[in-house]
Amino acid sequence: MRSFTHPAIDAVREAGPELRTEAARSAEERRLSEATVKILRETGVMRLCQPSRHGGFEADPRVFVEAMMITSEYDGAAGWVLGVVGVHNWHIGLYPDEVQAQVWDEDPDTWISSSYNYVGKARRVEGGFQLTGRWSFSSGCEHAQWVFVGGFVYDDDGKPVEMRHFLLPRTDYEIVDVWHVAGLCGTGSNDITVDDAFVPDARSMSWPDLQAHRCPGVEVNTSPLFQVPWGSMFLNAVTAPMVGMARGMLSDALGLIKHRVSGYVPPGPTTGPFDAKRIWPAVTMAKLAEASGEIDAARVQMLDNLGEIYAHAVAGEPIPLAVRARARRDQVMAVKRATDAANTIFSLAGGRGLSLRSPIQHLWRDVHAGSHHVVNGADQALTSYGAYLMGEPIEDALV
Repeated sequence: MRSFTHPAIDAVREAGPELRTEAARSAEERRLSEATVKILRETGVMRLCQPSRHGGFEADPRVFVEAMMITSEYDGAAGWVLGVVGVHNWHIGLYPDEVQAQVWDEDPDTWISSSYNYVGKARRVEGGFQLTGRWSFSSGCEHAQWVFVGGFVYDDDGKPVEMRHFLLPRTDYEIVDVWHVAGLCGTGSNDITVDDAFVPDARSMSWPDLQAHRCPGVEVNTSPLFQVPWGSMFLNAVTAPMVGMARGMLSDALGLIKHRVSGYVPPGPTTGPFDAKRIWPAVTMAKLAEASGEIDAARVQMLDNLGEIYAHAVAGEPIPLAVRARARRDQVMAVKRATDAANTIFSLAGGRGLSLRSPIQHLWRDVHAGSHHVVNGADQALTSYGAYLMGEPIEDALV
């Protein structure tokens, strides 16, 4: 399988053991530890999708996917925050140049968290919008200085007329500590509240414009990276970490199983002493092979689809519906593959895998927590792809 290399990937892989050590601290603190944040900043992985004009790498998006997977092998929470915060640097790149400067001129390592659910209420005023609302699941918000939130714009009669995203600085919102969960504990995915804050026009964009890629930022950020569709970037950001978590579980479980004395004794007469540590049931080896195959299949499909999408962007071509639809199908299938593999591996880890000190159970809980993200649900996406196969319209806004 092809691997994607980059100095930032090399740096985060080298920092892997420290990430693994810090994972427990992050979970205990219910937010990424300061040491983990420092690693994500100093390795540069957070800036892989950031415009080069503002200190980023403008890397091939597959490099970003690879970085998420590798980081998540060591710490699921760190990989998750890398995905859902790191991808916002790409999103900022779609905004007017003045907004990009506001975010990054003083510090190119500034983080932006988000909660895109359209629960906010906005009304249009001169020069922008007045926004109020409360949003959940803003991963990494404690370490961010800006936030993206979603909302409806209401007319004077109180009717919703438009779906928009809004970008606010840290001075315009509050963080509410609510993150007491069973998985992805270290992501610090707390609530965001906004009380009648003014958001200028330049820091808001309509969802239809984002879908159609009618974005002012592409006038200054001309790299093909910023021609990749919204769904192709954001869906991978919440799925690639899960594949990495499952891969981390497999690596840890192999180390545990290899050194485990098995109670299994092969049938037939024993003619002499044997090394009990090297006797494992055939079903164990078969299930390990199956899990590794599921993980590899998820990774390859995601990277191949994204590579095809990026190739069209490099060529300046529209992304064919067939490619976008397949990528969406394979994204939710990657969630299923990663979750199934994680369950198989966890069942093979035995009693030692249950220890709260074991990274296996920690990653297993993180995988399951990640599967609960709204865009990782398979039913709508697969139904939509089935409709596409039958020649019916696709009813999935993320294709």
